[in-house]
Amino acid sequence: MPEFVLEFFGTLLHVTGMEGPELSYFFGPHLLGLRKTPEKEKASLTVHLGQRSGSGGRGVRVFGPDGRLLRRWSFHGMGGIPPLLPPFAAMNGQYAVVQAAVLAEGDRVVALIGGVGSPRNSVALALGGRGWRMVSSQYLVVDRATGHTLPYQLPMELRGVDLDAVRAAGLADGPDAVDATPGGPTALPGLGAAEDGGAYAWSGDLRRVQSPLTGPYLQVRPERLLATVDRGARLGPAHLVRLCCTGTDRCELEEWDVTPSVWPPEAADGLPAASRLRLLLPGTRSADEAADLLHERLTSLPAAKGTVLCPAEPRTPREHPAGSTTWGSTRPAPRSSTQPSSVGSSDPRAAVATT
Repeated sequence: MPEFVLEFFGTLLHVTGMEGPELSYFFGPHLLGLRKTPEKEKASLTVHLGQRSGSGGRGVRVFGPDGRLLRRWSFHGMGGIPPLLPPFAAMNGQYAVVQAAVLAEGDRVVALIGGVGSPRNSVALALGGRGWRMVSSQYLVVDRATGHTLPYQLPMELRGVDLDAVRAAGLADGPDAVDATPGGPTALPGLGAAEDGGAYAWSGDLRRVQSPLTGPYLQVRPERLLATVDRGARLGPAHLVRLCCTGTDRCELEEWDVTPSVWPPEAADGLPAASRLRLLLPGTRSADEAADLLHERLTSLPAAKGTVLCPAEPRTPREHPAGSTTWGSTRPAPRSSTQPSSVGSSDPRAAVATT
């Protein structure tokens, strides 16, 4: 069984049970290639996807460098909070995860917070046209020890007005788009090894997907649409911007002192932020106006500097109902919100697994 090497945030993973084209499509530059020899590329963690004995279905197992089983859970897809790879739940609480599109311009970082159905991708694409680079299209990932914002290059998921925006920019979801709906082909066309026999290329970078919860949408590698940040970059704290659709006549940007939904929950209090803002949009088709307002405001502010938040001492792993991926976890109780209504949600319960 092929064993692949992936790098996330400076940590090497070995992954088995998945095809190279799938890993290449979902993780792009994070996939380094096939593992060559046991003596080289020693990984901090090994992730195995395979059939579960007895109960059926697929399962995920995570092993430490000494071969000890650290975590296991049922496989429900690549997405969710936390996502499948890297196995955040087995990484000693080192990283905080928020559902957001994250971009950088120079030393400035912005996290557009919103869930499925929010206009975050439309605003992100508009910022890309103003020189901002993609850090992550789906998740803000923060190193809790240093406060750094980390690149996490996953495919963009485009729906509704997002599709209108990319089609206007010349992207066509035509014959080169792979059908990833159930029963459709899974192999990506044109995939091959790099000239040095190492990293894979993601030449099949466009997919049509049918979700049972949110309907049809288009997945596309971010590199096809805008410039991206190198996977080894370490960026400062982000400006946290919550996107809200209102009845206002124009876009407005205001201070916002509410902490977004974070995984794991205890990371919320210490989540670093250059500023906390709320972007009020008059409708879903105001991305250009919103991008102009954000660009003008954020580029006029001094760049945030990363600071060490606590000693580099491993935290004690704990089980948490909210966002936990272990078997036997209980679901979090529904919460009521007193905040103004907004399009999309960064609540972990709103995350939809990629199928």
